[in-house]
Formats: sequence, C-alpha cells, structure tokens
Amino acid sequence: MASSKQFPFETIVVATDFSENSSATLRYAQAIARLHGATLVLVHVIDPIGYAFPKGVPRSVPADHAVREELNRIERQVLSQGIPVHSVVETGDICELILQTVHDHGGNLLVLGTRGKTGLARAALGAVARQLLARTECPILTVTPDVEPLMPWAGRWRTVLLATDFSSCSLAALTAAHRIAHAQLTVLHCSAAENDVERQIHLERLRFLAPMNESHTVPVEHVVTSGEAGKVIVDFALKHPVDLVVLGSPATILSEEDIRTSTVLQVISGVHCPVLCIPVPRQEKKSTTSATKAAREEAAAPEKVKMTGPQVALR
Repeated sequence: MASSKQFPFETIVVATDFSENSSATLRYAQAIARLHGATLVLVHVIDPIGYAFPKGVPRSVPADHAVREELNRIERQVLSQGIPVHSVVETGDICELILQTVHDHGGNLLVLGTRGKTGLARAALGAVARQLLARTECPILTVTPDVEPLMPWAGRWRTVLLATDFSSCSLAALTAAHRIAHAQLTVLHCSAAENDVERQIHLERLRFLAPMNESHTVPVEHVVTSGEAGKVIVDFALKHPVDLVVLGSPATILSEEDIRTSTVLQVISGVHCPVLCIPVPRQEKKSTTSATKAAREEAAAPEKVKMTGPQVALR
C-alpha cells in the first residue's frame, strides 16, 4: 500500500524561522512531501526569541527584508526537487497566524520544530505548542534538531511508538499509528495498577484495541508498565529504535502550570525522534470543552453547591 494512501498528507504547513534547527525541520517536511506528493506551505513565524511571545514579537525586534529573500531562496530549492511550495510572511498573534494559514491552505499536517529541552527553549516550546495542540484540527508533527539520522524514514516510519491512556484522543492516535507503521508498532499503556491481575486486564485491552494492522503485515507489541507517563514514554523512546512517537493531542488548552506535568509536552521536549499528535475528533472536542467549562463553573460556585447539597441524594 502506498504511503500516500495510508495517511494522505496533501498539504503540509511548516512553521520556520530560518534557524539551523528550523532547517532540519524543513528538510524533514520536504522528505514527507516528496513521498506523499504533497504541497509545502512555509510560514515564517519569527526568530527564536519570538517563540516566548505567543501574542507576537515585540516591536523592538524589527522585521528584516532578508526574510523574503530567504524564503524565495528556499522556494527555489524546494521547487527544484519537484515539490509545489507556497510561503506566508506576516506579523501579529503567532498562534492565530499559524492556525489561519492551516485553514486557508487546507493543511493536512502542521510541522513545528523544537529547540531544546531546558530553559527558555522549553518554555518557548510550551508557549506555542500548548495552544496549537488543542486548537489545530489537523495532526501536528514536532521535529527535534537532532532528527538527521531519522531523515531517510520521514513519512515511511518503520518503528512507531503509540502511547495510550484509553481516552478518545489516544484511540484516534492509535488508528493513525496503525496506518503509518511500516515494520513495527509498539502500543504502550502506563498503568497505575498495583497488582498483576489489573495489569493483565490492561494488557488484554491493549491487545483487543491494537491487534495486527489491517493488512496483517506489521507486528504489534503490547506493553503495560507503571510510572509517570511522560517519563516512561520518553525513557522507552530513548532506549529503543523508534522513528516516530504518536500521541493524542489534548482536548483543551493547557495552562502555564500544566507545562511541567503535561505528558504531551514532556514527550515532545524529551525524545529525539519526531512526535505526531493527533487531534480529538471535532464533535468530541466540543463535548469535552463543554464538560470542562461546566466543571470549572461548578468548582467556582462552592456556595451554590453547599445550598443545594442537602437536597441531593448521592447513591
């Protein structure tokens, strides 16, 4: 089965700031575009300091005329490989700019580069990613600076690691992982189970949800382990030959306090391979958002709960 039919990426939007790390991200996106016959759309966000400002780069950081010249050079280079390409350069709210570009061009995949694992680099990643992960309706692929050894497998990933907590978003990610793994799919569940019986139940559930792929050509390994999910996933990905990690995107926008505890952001910041985040289906996302809003409103009205509590029988 051709890769373009397994997971059709027809339009790939790439956020770039022309840094060395961004160059690796662009090359990775180009490799996927060549394989899938896709169109590339380049979005110039800002230079690295801008990632720390979700509302846009400060006026003290001026736009450079060289931006357009550099984009023209990149376009010529991409076109020389037979890849259709367009570019977008604007200023303003960075997240809104990226989302609008994905929408305007019908993007099937949004590619973002990551810059590091500590300090400003990680904080900057969170500032953009925690908004885009919940709001982008197409999959998001994050690419690390040290992706070069995995470049030959871009878009035709051999070994894929899928982490699931059995939520709707992670099950959507499981479907995607099944379709794109070419040689080996590992399905991992981090369980809080305290005994072998509970762990066996989780293992059987994994086997039910993730049997062999539809063509019965890709073996599936099922792993149930314990510990903090983000650390467990990162540790597994670093110790095994993994070309791609697949996760479900969060259904709601994460707060700043969530950056240190978010499994998705921990994995994106900690692994050396790309991470593909699959969004929650639109209808389920609306339901989740409504439920989250209702829960917050209830938590914010303790007096009302106190007054109505005695009238409600809890069984």
